[in-house]
Amino acid sequence: MNKLIEHIKRVAIDDIRLFFEPFTIVTRLIRRLATAVISRFRRSKTKDEKEGDQ
Repeated sequence: MNKLIEHIKRVAIDDIRLFFEPFTIVTRLIRRLATAVISRFRRSKTKDEKEGDQ
């Protein structure tokens, strides 16, 4: 009986991982894109300020 319960726990954990994997991938992608856009915006903003000083 204990082995059966342990097996069910393992299968449930594996199913949860498979279910949430696409969500974690999309979340990472969105985070990377947001970071890239923000850093690009900051770079262009500082570049504009430098050009305005000259």
